[in-house]
Amino acid sequence: VISGLHAVGEVSGGVHGDNRLGGNSLLECTVFGTIVGKRIPIRPRNLSLQLNQDVDEFSVGKAELPNITMAEVQQHNTEGDCWVVIHGMVYDLTEFADEHPAGPESIIDLAGQDGTEEFQAVHGENILEDFDPVGVFV
Repeated sequence: VISGLHAVGEVSGGVHGDNRLGGNSLLECTVFGTIVGKRIPIRPRNLSLQLNQDVDEFSVGKAELPNITMAEVQQHNTEGDCWVVIHGMVYDLTEFADEHPAGPESIIDLAGQDGTEEFQAVHGENILEDFDPVGVFV
């Protein structure tokens, strides 16, 4: 065991057979990856500065977007009505959740919340270019 070294999925080996990826089933890769991912210490970023920059950048190009408060976002907290705040913008991810490559659960779990930290942990900001925000988070 090497302190601070984390390995999951293909590199950790496992039982061989059908539906295996490098020795592990895809389910094992997902489950153990999630468990380890939640335990890896990640240095916090200065989100307040980044959020303010993002809001300014978007508000110039999307002046027609309404301001949306957390109280309003929290009302959209179900699988059938799923709004998530990411980098200071509010996105309606209801229809996209089922198309999400990692499955709908990770999006639905964030419904009605600010999901910036969770989003940043696995995605680059450029992914949001394919989505139109419904408003600016205030």
